[in-house]
Amino acid sequence: MNVILTQSYEESARKGAELILDAVSRKPDLLLGLATGETPVAIYRRLCEAYQAGAADFSRASSVNLDEYVGCREEDSYRRFMDENLFSKINIPRENITIADYAAPPEAEVTRLRQFFETHTVDLQLLGIGANGHIGFNEPDHDGLEAPVHISPLTQSTKEANAHWFADGAVPDRAITMGMGDILRAKSILLVVKGESKRAVLRELLNGGKVTTNNPATFLLLHPDVTLITEESLTV
Repeated sequence: MNVILTQSYEESARKGAELILDAVSRKPDLLLGLATGETPVAIYRRLCEAYQAGAADFSRASSVNLDEYVGCREEDSYRRFMDENLFSKINIPRENITIADYAAPPEAEVTRLRQFFETHTVDLQLLGIGANGHIGFNEPDHDGLEAPVHISPLTQSTKEANAHWFADGAVPDRAITMGMGDILRAKSILLVVKGESKRAVLRELLNGGKVTTNNPATFLLLHPDVTLITEESLTV
């Protein structure tokens, strides 16, 4: 694991965006795996700024998102999040965007996305982690983690952490998520960690040397090409 330590989240976001822009420059038709939540917001802002400045071209790129809530309202969906923070501000073709449909039958969406991953390999997967170590919505589970796309029940701690994104605070009980197998099949992974609440799971990832389903982030230790960007203060 390549670890890049920074002095601030803004520096982490800048370095993360630079790595993504470099990847797009080297392979214009790459498939980007994208994340949502607070961590990637500043990264997406920098990608948009680069495109608007004429320094980036996404016209041949494709994307696939990690996850989506089941049965949420359109205004609370990750599709809306991605449109507002990235897709509407760069020139990625709409037909090249793959994300679960929050309003469709979830079992049908699982089947569709599993078929997608049978024929596509993510070139660069952007990740954050939850305070409990979840990757995507792969929640800690001592019985094991699912490898392919699946419907995941959300833990109470995850729902509480995400409630501020919802106007009424009512977070759905389930989400569709890439499985850990899908994530680990990406050619390279960019993990950006932000926030004091992530300190414990981050230190376990960096110092524990143990892969455990109780901290899904530790499965990234099994991947040969992971870059971790985080604030130095979170590692001590």
